[in-house]
Amino acid sequence: MIDTDYSEKGKGKIVLAENSVTLYPEKSFHKIYDHCGDAETLKFYEEVLEYYGNAYKSMDQFIGEQILAQKEKYGQAQIKVKRITGVKNSAVSYKSSNTSVAAVSSTGFVTPKKVGTATITVTSKANKKVKAAYNVTVKKNDMVLAVGFDMYDNIKYYVKKHEDGTIENRSMPFATEFFSADKKVAASSDYDYTIAGNNKIIMTSSNENVLRVTEDERLEVIGRGSTVITLKTADGRWSYSWKVTVSDNTTSFSKYVTGCVTGKDMDEDAEKNGFVTKL
Repeated sequence: MIDTDYSEKGKGKIVLAENSVTLYPEKSFHKIYDHCGDAETLKFYEEVLEYYGNAYKSMDQFIGEQILAQKEKYGQAQIKVKRITGVKNSAVSYKSSNTSVAAVSSTGFVTPKKVGTATITVTSKANKKVKAAYNVTVKKNDMVLAVGFDMYDNIKYYVKKHEDGTIENRSMPFATEFFSADKKVAASSDYDYTIAGNNKIIMTSSNENVLRVTEDERLEVIGRGSTVITLKTADGRWSYSWKVTVSDNTTSFSKYVTGCVTGKDMDEDAEKNGFVTKL
């Protein structure tokens, strides 16, 4: 810990909103592998976002939005001074102990460069003996940056009664596709047994009277209504939530779907297999 000193007005002290951060190299967010092993640049996704704007939601746009959100959260940082006491003014300067690991701007904006550690010293311009330390750890980017998945917007309600009187609820498939700076992480979404524990997707439903998550990670249709489905990686570094409705309308998808099948196709298959909208 860096000691503070006494100024003319008393004990000088700089208090930061946070004293440390863990980041990933800024450049690691610029080359993204998909689940097939193909790569795109962040520039591609940014151009998609710029081209489509809010007028149309493409699947590439959906992935790009997630990547940019992850970069903002884990590929940069802003040092925030909570308060300064005992000095004549609030002006401060910033200096990194290792600029090859983490660079810092004159406004306290931190850019992670490569794996390693660095300490950024925040110094009062009014009294250079008054300082605070901000510790930066930069790690290899092994996390999921974005996930493409079967994003149901509406699921048509179906139910089936067997000859023995038992009731079978409709069960919807749910697949995921990873996008990552690490090619192995991206490809792992194709095979559950290769997914590292920290990248395993956990799915929950806010209303299990509408949709219930089964042990084999499908969505079981329980009743009409709406629920919020939340996906997150086991380590919590990626998460996403959205609203799904169960009704008598045709099954539809919102921003992403992993296969080529349509909701109408899925409904027709359900009817062929004896499912009905009302017993």
